[in-house]
Amino acid sequence: MFVEGLPAAAAAELERLGGRRRYAAGETLFLEGDRAGEVLVLVSGEVKISVGSQDGREVILDVLEAGSLIGELSAIDKEPRSATVAALSAVEVLAVAAGPFNEFLDRHPDVLRQLLLEVIRRLRVRVRHQLEFGAGDALGRVCARLVELTDRYGRDDGSAVVLSSPVSQSELAAWTGLSREAIVKALRALRQLGWIDNRGRTIVIRKLDSLRDRATR
Repeated sequence: MFVEGLPAAAAAELERLGGRRRYAAGETLFLEGDRAGEVLVLVSGEVKISVGSQDGREVILDVLEAGSLIGELSAIDKEPRSATVAALSAVEVLAVAAGPFNEFLDRHPDVLRQLLLEVIRRLRVRVRHQLEFGAGDALGRVCARLVELTDRYGRDDGSAVVLSSPVSQSELAAWTGLSREAIVKALRALRQLGWIDNRGRTIVIRKLDSLRDRATR
């Protein structure tokens, strides 16, 4: 996460530049195409990053958690927002105006480098997702997202890994480029294999290694 890599003094300075703001689950932080007047540091909660497809469907690019920086590219290049950001849970953000944020980066070349590394990491993730969409079958794509979610949000209870997913089945569909019906079918197949159990957003991962293997085929 971006904030975790900041020196303590730089993190404190960034905090002084901004103001706290809260959003309820389901609220939109900003829309694709909006003018960018600020960057947001996600203090708590999770958000989804999405764009609209040509046929009007939502396509989720990523899910971000506390410590992430949001909207920095538009604040730097002054172009419109390239995606919509919406709260998956109750969230709190630190909002920093674009001007002071850019001046902050000018004062801290080490932070600018940290930001570059974070942008590269996200680009690698999205390239991997695009490859999955082009080459992976539906079950493999669902397995890949379940593995990613488990690595980020899973809790080992000794006999299995319990995943409290921040995304609904509809959002999982938008994240994998599939229909909700395809997600339901894939989850049913994984239950029949004995790899998972699921109820709502709680998914018990019983065979994580099998999910990882299927995700890479």
